Amino acid sequence: MRGRLLQSSIFLAASCNVGTAFTTPQQSRRAYYVQPMHESTQLGQQRTEEETTNTNVNFEEWIADAPEEIIKWKPCVISDGGSIPSYVQGTLVRNGGGIWTAPNNNDEFSHIFDGFAKIHSYRIHNSQVECQSRFLQGAWYKTFLEKGKQSIPAGIGVGPVLDSTNQQPKLGMVRTIQALINSATIFDNTPVNIWDYQPHIKESDNSTNKRKKTIVALTDAPPRTTIDFNTMDTISSSTINPLASGAKGYELTVTAHPMYSQAKMAAVDSEGVDTYNVAVELGLQGPSVNLVRETSEGKRSVVASVPSTDGIPYAHSFGLSANFAMIVLQPLRLDPSPDRMLELGFLRAMTHVDQTRIVLVELASGNVVLDKCIDEKVYFYHSISQAEIEEDGGVTVSLRLCAYKTPDQITGEHQFMRLEQAKKGREWRNKLHRGGTFCDINCNLLDQSVEVDWKDEIEQGYELPVT
Repeated sequence: MRGRLLQSSIFLAASCNVGTAFTTPQQSRRAYYVQPMHESTQLGQQRTEEETTNTNVNFEEWIADAPEEIIKWKPCVISDGGSIPSYVQGTLVRNGGGIWTAPNNNDEFSHIFDGFAKIHSYRIHNSQVECQSRFLQGAWYKTFLEKGKQSIPAGIGVGPVLDSTNQQPKLGMVRTIQALINSATIFDNTPVNIWDYQPHIKESDNSTNKRKKTIVALTDAPPRTTIDFNTMDTISSSTINPLASGAKGYELTVTAHPMYSQAKMAAVDSEGVDTYNVAVELGLQGPSVNLVRETSEGKRSVVASVPSTDGIPYAHSFGLSANFAMIVLQPLRLDPSPDRMLELGFLRAMTHVDQTRIVLVELASGNVVLDKCIDEKVYFYHSISQAEIEEDGGVTVSLRLCAYKTPDQITGEHQFMRLEQAKKGREWRNKLHRGGTFCDINCNLLDQSVEVDWKDEIEQGYELPVT
């Protein structure tokens, strides 16, 4: 099972830019750090015994600029006497920010998800590892390079761009106009996730495949960056997605966490696999929420669409099972004011509504089989799993979230990974929630009821680092 998982898939995660650890089944509590041979200590220092076993996750390194790159596959060594089991085969790709500051112009990003996208790739074969570490070559990053890394392009981000001398947002009418122009024309920074739209293609072998195998870097907006799976070169980037069949407006956001069709996963070795995602579209009749299906050939179509009459929702993930997609619209709406988004970033600028909305879509027909607003407020970044339970002559669809009862983790003063706060030290970082609580959203299709079940008895924090 472990071998098949690594052989057949790209691991999908937004991650830090300093290291990845491999563990053996027999020694699962101990990390073995993989380092490039003869690489500088900034890119991979050997950790001491104390550093590999204490609770410090090297947070300071995670949020530090890492401008160095490894642009060709380079052999790695495994420190601390470890080894990689022979059944571990495949390529591990991590994505995240790599630069957050332009010190010569006192510019700095204030949120981890705004850093310039940098991928770390580990190719594992016959217990040997090769690695790369390189920035995605999109228009956003190239603009930064063209300015000699002296200033960060004006734009609307997860957080504001700050003046590092006083930690205040960089504002003004000229900057607002430039941010709107840049967001529409050159913004293609994708530092949040990696997705494989071609899991049925195992290698970049042009003698057997008519096209190269590619993977894609994603964020919570339409831009995507296409990467050559074999070389890790940036092939292309875009500021918008291909127009989905059935779309009626402009696609404003799309989640960073698409999901595979479970119905077609069994056929992954012989044919393409459909990917589902949730997008927010702006049209003449106002915003709508679309469930979008995309084939491995890149054809996109709208499966179902529901209007949003109380503003523009924000979704980072959703739920998918064999027959249904569940879209949970948390009680937050994007503020369309560019000045407010420049001052606070689009997350902290969001406004609040009084209900959580749950939409359930049948995949085969595209019918919305449940659309209900509930008074209980559920806030979240990530879905975990979704199940369909047949009981009492009906079906209950249950989506498990890593959720919060207040919006502070997203919109509050101590929101997740607000960098000017996180850089102040562990005391400030530990003002964050420990990482969410399991929360099940149970939708009974027979009586159209929705139950919210918080798993408060589980005290372990999940999802987010706080040390």
